Amino acid sequence: MADTCREIGSILSSVIYKNDILKRIVSDDIANGRFVHSSIIEGPPKSGKLTLARAIAAELSGSDSAADKILRGICADVYEIEPKNGRKTIGIEAVREIRATAFIVPNDSDIKAYIIRYADTMTVQAQNAILKLLEEPPKNVYFMLLVENAASLLATVRSRAPILRMQVFSAEEIREYLLEKSDRALEMSRKIPDEFSRILARSGGSIGEALRIIGEGDMTQALGKQVVELLGVLTDKDRAALAVFPFPAKNREELSDFLSMLRTALRDMTASRSIGKCEMLFGDDEKMAELSRKVGMSTLLRAELTVTELLNKLDRNLAIANIKAEMVISLWKAFSQ
Repeated sequence: MADTCREIGSILSSVIYKNDILKRIVSDDIANGRFVHSSIIEGPPKSGKLTLARAIAAELSGSDSAADKILRGICADVYEIEPKNGRKTIGIEAVREIRATAFIVPNDSDIKAYIIRYADTMTVQAQNAILKLLEEPPKNVYFMLLVENAASLLATVRSRAPILRMQVFSAEEIREYLLEKSDRALEMSRKIPDEFSRILARSGGSIGEALRIIGEGDMTQALGKQVVELLGVLTDKDRAALAVFPFPAKNREELSDFLSMLRTALRDMTASRSIGKCEMLFGDDEKMAELSRKVGMSTLLRAELTVTELLNKLDRNLAIANIKAEMVISLWKAFSQ
């Protein structure tokens, strides 16, 4: 193709925030023709894994026009694979589709790239089936596996693909970015600084997650109210109310948000019990302190562990209905013992 006038690394610099060491290593490897054909990109949700993968493919593309298409997610030579048709895993049939196209010459670009999103949902059979491609990829074909934790992949897969780790940002770094890029964040920091600080704390080091919470402010507030209502039911040991409690579960992401907020609230209650008056991450300091006085430390620690286990099961793509049913039983046990 060779119609590019961009300097190697300029795309990475323009679309990836900070991650300076990672950008320098990747740019140097691409410039010197030694970027690996198989890699694992690791990072928490919304940490920029897909953005990085597209930027790498764009840097490798050899064409300004192809690079632009790749960054917009519309290039025919870049395949983004994820669970399809309501399935929770990526199966061996997806690897067969990759094999069927991997040896075909690219159309718009100098390269072909396969970006496997949620690669940690690949079945064991699918991971074993892709090993040969990762080890001996066709010429100018690149594979990038996106995961939250590389340890979730088979050791044989990890041995064939170096890990590129996304940066986890400090609250101050996220604050700096939001105040520069988001008008709504700037407004929140001025009008409701306490809530803005809590969003930074709940973001888990992810700029994307902080932006999502800010963008879905009304929904986040509604979920927060439901968390407080649930904690009231649990601390009062009201089994009848728990049985009919309207757990939010329209989709996996909403349930994950709810459970994450519940865990944060439980940690606030634990802190209140152990050290007394303290700044809460979740919300209403007085309400959290009031709820914490109704139960013992062992109950709170047991409940937090229960919620963490539920989140782990949700991450492993267990059915929402099953997790919702288990949530009622396990939370009741945690608070009634």
